[in-house]
Amino acid sequence: MSTYPVLEFDYKKYPELADNIWNAQMAGHPKVLTYCGPLLKKANRKEAMHFTVDSLRYEIPHILTRDEHPFACTLEGGPSAWVGHIAKTQNDAQGALIKNFITKNGIVPVPGARCKFEVRVVNHPGGPAK
Repeated sequence: MSTYPVLEFDYKKYPELADNIWNAQMAGHPKVLTYCGPLLKKANRKEAMHFTVDSLRYEIPHILTRDEHPFACTLEGGPSAWVGHIAKTQNDAQGALIKNFITKNGIVPVPGARCKFEVRVVNHPGGPAK
């Protein structure tokens, strides 16, 4: 049982979104995240959408909508985030789910305050992420 509030993403309702988070977690990205609010969100998203090879910087192409995990609104987000492509409707839903979850649970971007939360994927055909 988590000591932090748990934000769940249901594979049956949002299969592409849940699958992207599940794959990121299976690749070793954290399940417990630290909310940083809008302060780092723009910079984290910009960094997550680029990669560097042999000192050359490339942008990850737009195939559907780009979805990163850990989320851009967390301290763990940014250049090392897992980036997948999901339908715009599911990406939009994710933003609303995160916003409502943060508000409902009183999560604030203040060090030492309640700013950590766990992300969990439920009903994934591969089982729980390790």
